[in-house]
Amino acid sequence: MPEVNLDSTKFSEQGYCVFKNVLTPEEIAPYVSSLEGMIVDLPEGRRPESLVEPQIRASDWREWLELIRHPKVIEAAKESLQTDELIVLGSHLIVKPAGDGLAIRWHQDNTYWPSVTGTEVATAWIAFDKADCENACMNVIPKSHSGFQELEMIPTDGKDLLGVEVEVTSEMEASQVPIELGVGDVSFHDSFIIHGSEANLSERRRAGYVIRFCDASKVEVDVEKHGKPVYYVSGQLPRGEWRDIRIGKDLPAGPGEHRSKRFENL
Repeated sequence: MPEVNLDSTKFSEQGYCVFKNVLTPEEIAPYVSSLEGMIVDLPEGRRPESLVEPQIRASDWREWLELIRHPKVIEAAKESLQTDELIVLGSHLIVKPAGDGLAIRWHQDNTYWPSVTGTEVATAWIAFDKADCENACMNVIPKSHSGFQELEMIPTDGKDLLGVEVEVTSEMEASQVPIELGVGDVSFHDSFIIHGSEANLSERRRAGYVIRFCDASKVEVDVEKHGKPVYYVSGQLPRGEWRDIRIGKDLPAGPGEHRSKRFENL
């Protein structure tokens, strides 16, 4: 099995990178507590796999914005995308409960952002729980982002989170790397890389917080089409259509609006 990439200078080549011990368990703990409150408050029958945009929808939304702009998270994003100019497209919590956590079939993230033009986009995955092969950590296929090809989505049997998958060869599948993380570790993966995870049949939950970063100097976002705020988190070239939450700036007076209904009925 290939070794996991821990070298951020190889992010562009490999399509992913893992940063160890970015946040301490103590820094993560308040967010885990907030997440657990959200799960308790879910309507009956609603699954917790994808709790979207806590920086907009949670009662403590300001705290989630603080995590989005946390200096150590921002630094890892800069290293991965090799830029000081960063915007954030959004975030969500991915929670696979113990015993029956839904699989996420092979897919690419870029598929879900028709409002975004450009390839310099990376997903940060902050581990709230220990994630390993036993509790269905994410797997990536290194270098599968090469050429930035948007692959066809094929319907699945519906027993997974997304309901679609992309086709991979047996050779590609054999090259997959499990992204095993400790609490506070952060992985970054390119929006075109093929990745996924198995169902969580273990006795341990697997929860993480996902933040979508872009190189603000190379990526364009149709904010109206995007349907939620875009956040400027690093750099010297702010735009009026972005919410400027760079470190040291005041947070917005209100959380803004989230108009997408994706994952509402899981």
